[in-house]
Amino acid sequence: MTRILKKPRVKDDLLEHFEYIARDKVEPAERFLKVAEEAFERLSQMPLTGRRWESELPHLANVRVYPMPAGFRNYLIFYRPIDDGVEVLTILHGARNLEAALKRLRFED
Repeated sequence: MTRILKKPRVKDDLLEHFEYIARDKVEPAERFLKVAEEAFERLSQMPLTGRRWESELPHLANVRVYPMPAGFRNYLIFYRPIDDGVEVLTILHGARNLEAALKRLRFED
């Protein structure tokens, strides 16, 4: 059995992205949430699927990034492999200045 640990920030990220997508239509926003959960499950079973995120910032050590599946590829899941699964840190849209956004985040909580 694999674990999926989600930092509190992930809930906020999912809600923010859901609300943005739902401005046009609710159905794609609901599909986004389903695809995100499926992606978390896939990562928990194959935690090295994503690529390593290169950064000199200590709080980003061992962080990996994985684009969500088709239809939502612009959304990136940032996570760390753990012994029995993954720790999901945040989900960001790829159009953002990712390094700046990640620099401001802290994952201790």
